[in-house]
Amino acid sequence: MLAFFAKRLALTLPTFLALMFVTFFAIRLVPGDPVEVRVGERGISPERLAQFRHELGLDQPVWKQFLDYVGGILHGDFGTSVVTNEKVLTEFLTLFPATLELGLCAMIFAIIVGVFFGVIAAVNRGSFFDHTLMGLSVAGFSMPIFWWGLLLIMLVAGQWGLTPVSGRIDLIRFYFEPVTGFMLIDSWLSGQKGAFSSALSHLILPTIVLGTVPLATIARMTRSSMLEVLSEDYVRTARAKGLGTLRVIGLHALRNALIPVVTIVGIQIGTIMAGAVLTETIFSWPGVGKWLIEAIGRRDYPALQGGILLISGLVIFVNLLVDLLYGLINPRIRHGN
Repeated sequence: MLAFFAKRLALTLPTFLALMFVTFFAIRLVPGDPVEVRVGERGISPERLAQFRHELGLDQPVWKQFLDYVGGILHGDFGTSVVTNEKVLTEFLTLFPATLELGLCAMIFAIIVGVFFGVIAAVNRGSFFDHTLMGLSVAGFSMPIFWWGLLLIMLVAGQWGLTPVSGRIDLIRFYFEPVTGFMLIDSWLSGQKGAFSSALSHLILPTIVLGTVPLATIARMTRSSMLEVLSEDYVRTARAKGLGTLRVIGLHALRNALIPVVTIVGIQIGTIMAGAVLTETIFSWPGVGKWLIEAIGRRDYPALQGGILLISGLVIFVNLLVDLLYGLINPRIRHGN
């Protein structure tokens, strides 16, 4: 198991280094000058512009800027925002709980509904339910997040008035100091009547939008895996012994069918993080995704490269954990690699 872990860890290091390189140089291909964004449209002397460039390190050759950036990362310094003059790591940690809360809710929603739909479709293979559920999963996988989000806002929030349009809670009615950064928990701890229900209602639409693509993928993988397991001899034997359908499906089939689903769930973490950028922008969700979009418009190089690198590192770490978990569940994986 130790050799399996060491090999997987060794494979992640080149990926992280490549991300550092690509992130640093790709951002600099974006048109615009961070110095001009910082000083605005007001008149400023060339000497002052040169001073700003020196403070930001932009007067150095690009290779020197990259080496300084790598050196800062190795010392835990992800840079300082050009616009706010705050440490990038501090801003990221302040905003990340909102993104994490949304991502966790979206993933829980996708796993529960996706596995349920996949099992129903597999058990009723070839039926109306099977074709309908798989058709919906294809549609869910194909829908652009921005279109799906705007459609739900217009229908559910705008026309039907069932949920709020944006934000994490009704700031006019409720205010309390954050304790954990998770609005559901903080609103519950505040003890204010109606705060928790307000936070929950604000979370419904972003959760559905962000969880739709992972849900569709998980449903299709669960169906495929369940169909394979249901044809195994031990399942037929369990049925021949007279065991109930729910017991056969839940105890014998589903447990083994979920092994490949675990890997898919890990892969979907990257989808969740990528989708959070658009979802948070559409619903004005104050998280890391919205922060990165705003950083693009402000040409905030340190915030962009630091935020992207931190999110990418998190995704790599989660995929590493999934690989290890898969190795624990299926010994053939770790012994074969």
